[in-house]
Amino acid sequence: MAASAKPHISRIDKAFKDDYSRSFNLTIQLSLDGFSFVIYSPEKQRYLGVEAYQFLSVDDDIRLAAALDQVIMQNQWIAYPFQSVTVLMDHTHSTLVPSPLYDEKEKGSFLAFNQLYKDNSRIIADHLVNAGAFNVYYLSNPLVEKIKDLWANARIVHFSSALIESLLIQHKNKPTDDVMFVNVRNKVFDIVVIRNEKLFFYNNFRYQTREDFIYFLLFTMEQLRLNPETVQVKMMGMVYKNADIYEIAWKYIRNIGFIERNKLFDYSYVLEELPGHYHYVLYNTLQCEL
Repeated sequence: MAASAKPHISRIDKAFKDDYSRSFNLTIQLSLDGFSFVIYSPEKQRYLGVEAYQFLSVDDDIRLAAALDQVIMQNQWIAYPFQSVTVLMDHTHSTLVPSPLYDEKEKGSFLAFNQLYKDNSRIIADHLVNAGAFNVYYLSNPLVEKIKDLWANARIVHFSSALIESLLIQHKNKPTDDVMFVNVRNKVFDIVVIRNEKLFFYNNFRYQTREDFIYFLLFTMEQLRLNPETVQVKMMGMVYKNADIYEIAWKYIRNIGFIERNKLFDYSYVLEELPGHYHYVLYNTLQCEL
């Protein structure tokens, strides 16, 4: 089975009524290995729930659209009309271009500089206001059609756009020393470095073992001249304290820990059972101007 119709994470407050879905905001993260979402109540200014589904043997966008269909067939309320729907496309086919250098007519050339051509796709650019950059990426035509079929009002942006902008917004007017944020996905992790309240570095790395993980982490520090003894490292995403990658990072980096939830939002009691650094990007996308 490509997709499980039952979520492996499901925490939804009884205050959410699917019959009144138009009163809530839905933020979705979609990738080849899974589908997750959070539900927000603008009236209560509170997050009321999160669910996450795993996809197996999904290796292209057509199969991903079919897997998404399979979940929706068993959980039809997810496709009900919501007040707003934001879909984060979670893949690595993107590149950042500083705003002064960006030319809309040349976005294909910018993307081709470090990404292979992706068939049956369109090229999209998210404007990252706080980063002073444009995030250019491929967007699969079959997935766009499926998303718009399910949620006609959906706004589609790249996962890394929301990651970068949410971190910059949360750390605005908070002058600190360099901070390195490490966001862990499935066999991929992102590194974001903020310096003087501005984006200093962003990249993502694929890894298979904990040795791969620590190599890329320390190599990045070396290239950026960040001292493992002094730099602050905050981890987020699907990682826990006893995970191999966290334990090996803890051996080499003195100031390492997990990011805290954004205190500008309120969170239902049902979410207290989950670590605060889980689903960080999903919880913070609504504040981004993308």
